[in-house]
Amino acid sequence: MNSLKWWMRIVGAIYLFLFIAAAFLKLPISAEGPEGVLAQASAGDPTARFVVDTWVALGIWFGVLGAALLIASRIPEQARVLVWTAIGWELGGIVIDIYKVVRGYDLTAPVTWIVIHSVIIVAGLLILRKTRSSLG
Repeated sequence: MNSLKWWMRIVGAIYLFLFIAAAFLKLPISAEGPEGVLAQASAGDPTARFVVDTWVALGIWFGVLGAALLIASRIPEQARVLVWTAIGWELGGIVIDIYKVVRGYDLTAPVTWIVIHSVIIVAGLLILRKTRSSLG
């Protein structure tokens, strides 16, 4: 269970970082958003504000899941469904990134994130498999 506990802590910490990055620092918007969207949002443009608010909302979801993973990492054997939730969240991230690629976005961010999502998924699945066999 130690590996499952550490997977939950590492992924939880990544999600909390993404919460801060999206909700407060606005890094994803700066990296992927249309040029000037943050200034336009500050000036009151409703479409730009919607873009920023959507990224902030996504950041909050990351924060919630990250906090849950960190808290539940104290009892990883009872929190396996939360690990499956994070794996599902990551699969959704891959779908979103593929959608961005298909829509013609610059490949740098989506491809980078597909790799990160894949690493989290594969590591989580391997650890779940390992811990399942050690329980049975």
